Amino acid sequence: MINTTRNKLGAAVFTAAALIGGFNVAAVAPAQAAPLVAPLRTAQPGLGDLQSKLRLALNTGADRGARANELEAGEAGLPLLDQVGGVINTVPSLRWQLAGPVNSNGDTTTANLQVSVDGYGTFPNIEMGWREIDGTWKLTRESECSVAYYAGLSCNL
Repeated sequence: MINTTRNKLGAAVFTAAALIGGFNVAAVAPAQAAPLVAPLRTAQPGLGDLQSKLRLALNTGADRGARANELEAGEAGLPLLDQVGGVINTVPSLRWQLAGPVNSNGDTTTANLQVSVDGYGTFPNIEMGWREIDGTWKLTRESECSVAYYAGLSCNL
């Protein structure tokens, strides 16, 4: 019992001395957890950015690597867009452009594709989507299938 009391008293004296600097013990700050930081998001693209991205993806004469980089499906999406680009190239009066509004929700951004053909007028808008992947906005596979559908092509997700 005397040893227990002596140990407690010694611990209390050591603690008090350390707190007031009696033993010249450096005070150590308690460890702090690193702050939680949300991953940096890439700026939401504007209508002109999305138009440029889609124009490159559909351009069958452009560099395949650059085109694949614009697609969520990557290289696997090129055969379908090659076919869509082929259909677009066979209809000389076909015109397309993206129109607003650009809607963003987290890692997804959408805009409307407007297609018109002389003699047929303007078709209903087609909603197109891009998803942010590794800091780049890429055309979604669903959007590839949407334009393929309107070009009379089938799509297998």
